[in-house]
Amino acid sequence: MKTQKRRNAQRGFSVMEMLMVVFILSIVLGALFKQIERAQNRYLAEDQKLDLTQQDREFIDQMTRDLHQAGFPSIAQYANQYGLNSKWIAAGVWYISQTDLQMEGDVSGSGVVQSISYHYDDGSSWTGAANLNPCPCLRRSEISKTDAAWPWAQGTPIYYTEVQNVVPVAGQPIFSAYLADGTSVNLSTPLVLGSGTTVTPTAQTLLQGIKTVRITLTVQGKLKDPSVHNSCWRL
Repeated sequence: MKTQKRRNAQRGFSVMEMLMVVFILSIVLGALFKQIERAQNRYLAEDQKLDLTQQDREFIDQMTRDLHQAGFPSIAQYANQYGLNSKWIAAGVWYISQTDLQMEGDVSGSGVVQSISYHYDDGSSWTGAANLNPCPCLRRSEISKTDAAWPWAQGTPIYYTEVQNVVPVAGQPIFSAYLADGTSVNLSTPLVLGSGTTVTPTAQTLLQGIKTVRITLTVQGKLKDPSVHNSCWRL
């Protein structure tokens, strides 16, 4: 009798009990690792959002500085000694469309005018690996103005990517322009200052009347935000 009781006292867990314990631990650990994974994804998404926001803020700041300097120095500052084909004279915004913006101004403070171009690249011209294509994107070029050449006859722009992963949205132009009274300028066809050696008076009047240039961007990160199930931000 004593031997039987001693055997019962030394008895351990059964196989079924061990399986139940393993099953419960698996559920607990699975839930724990799932939460850790969600936290990591959330952290990466927020870090990505911060990078995109910083990139876009720097781009907007650069574009604002360019627009503030557009048209400086003007013809009047040189007492009409030079024309718009002189490297000392800035034509200001001389080309604008829904996807492109081109202007002239002394943005570096060097006394020599720079030709500034902003261009929306849909990515179709990319020749590298598809997974490395940064476009659709917005690109910027800054080159010194060539003397004795009109704004539309300057050298080929040298573009650098400023904003990556721009999402094309149907009916949403990248650039919009407004007059002082808030009237929207029709940019369904590009507004160009002139061609050849001639300035178009109506285009010049309209371009000089532009007081506000608006840029609208929708950018998308590579990672989805688990809290909102997307990775797009509109600026």
